[in-house]
Amino acid sequence: MQLMNKTYLPTLFVFATALILTACTTPPYVEPKGGKTAEMVVRIRPARGTLYYLNTYENAESCSGEQTIISDANRISVSKFQFATDKLTTLRYMEMRGSVSCFLSFSFYGKSEHVYALDTVTTTGLCSVRLWDASNMKTLEPVSIIDRKLGENACPNFKR
Repeated sequence: MQLMNKTYLPTLFVFATALILTACTTPPYVEPKGGKTAEMVVRIRPARGTLYYLNTYENAESCSGEQTIISDANRISVSKFQFATDKLTTLRYMEMRGSVSCFLSFSFYGKSEHVYALDTVTTTGLCSVRLWDASNMKTLEPVSIIDRKLGENACPNFKR
């Protein structure tokens, strides 16, 4: 007795792969509908041939409930989004190219009705982010960020 016809094997493989990939993806970020908010303008300059993500968390303290804000590949991206303020916000920036990856997780406290500018730059072997308060375009002010990748402030899934 034959359990599975060979013609069904490719279909089964495609279905299983799709199921696994769906389980691993994060849901999209949904901007707040009310309350105190600020705007984040993002400029991503990735390394050549990379896939990148900018994610946030429903719970910024515990880094749980991850949501994707931006996901793209190999292109400079300029975009913007609204986020809730007067509380901790945690962002995670990741770039991946083959088996090489770079990721940064950081938190900050946004102020309502402000405009923030997030700039990412990737060079050989190094990715970085800069966060500015751009409410007054004549005088960009650096925003103090908390590194969430290492040390006592690390997101639970990044502790080593």
